[in-house]
Amino acid sequence: MVHEMHGEILAGERQKLEQAIAQLEAQRAVLGDAVVDSSIAALKEKLAALETKIPSEQRKLITMLCADVSGFTAMSETMDAEEVSDLMNALWQQLDAAVVEHGGHIDKHLGDCVVALWGMDVALESDPERAIRAALAMQAALAEFKTGHTLRMRIGLSTGPALLGTVDTTGEFSGLGDAVDLAHQLEQAAPAGGVLISHDTYRHVRGVFAVLELEPIQVQGKTSPVRTYLVQHARPRAFHMLTRGVAGVETRM
Repeated sequence: MVHEMHGEILAGERQKLEQAIAQLEAQRAVLGDAVVDSSIAALKEKLAALETKIPSEQRKLITMLCADVSGFTAMSETMDAEEVSDLMNALWQQLDAAVVEHGGHIDKHLGDCVVALWGMDVALESDPERAIRAALAMQAALAEFKTGHTLRMRIGLSTGPALLGTVDTTGEFSGLGDAVDLAHQLEQAAPAGGVLISHDTYRHVRGVFAVLELEPIQVQGKTSPVRTYLVQHARPRAFHMLTRGVAGVETRM
C-alpha cells in the first residue's frame, strides 16, 4: 500500500512538471526564448531527479500509443529545411501537449513518429480512455495546424502487460512486450487520419466511444488474426458497458 501511494505521488509530480513544460513551450512567443529556455531547464532538472526514483525494471499494465505523421516529404520539396524543422517542432509541441494533458508520458520520438504510454508510474482504470482521448485531440490539433500542405496521421493503441525498464543501448526508460509491438503494428495498419485500437483496449472503453469494428488483421508474431476497432468519436453521454458471460461478446439492443 505504501509503495502504491509513493507511486501515485511520483506520477502526480511528473504530470505537473510535464504540463508546466508544455505550457511554457506554448507561451514561447509571448515570454521569449531566454525566459522559456531557463525555466524549462530548471523543470527538466527536477524531472530528471524524479526519474531516478523510478525502479529500473517493472512489469505493469500499460496502454501504448504510436502515431506517425505523413506528408513531410512533399512539404520538404517546396520549403527550406530550416523552415520545415521549425514548423515540425511547433507541431510536435502541440501533439506532445495533447498527450501530457491527458495524463500520458512521451516515451520517444522516432523521426516522424511519437510513442507515448499510460500506466508508466501507476496503472489507472482510465488509462485506455485517456489515451484514446489524447489520440483524438492529436488528430484535431493536426487538422487545425496550418502548413499549406496536407499532413495526415495514423495512430495505433494497444493495452496489455509490458516490461518497463531502461534500454541498455540508449539508457532510455521504455516498454517492452506484446502490447508495445502491437501498438506499432496497429499504427501501420491504421488509415490516414484514423485511430485504430486493439480488442484489449476496446474492452476497457466499451460504451465511451463510437467505434467501427474492422476485419481482423494478421500481425507479426500472432498466429491468429487480431480484432481491431476504428475510433470515430467520443459519445456525448458516455457510459461504460458491463458484459456478463463470454468477454467481448455483445447482445445488440
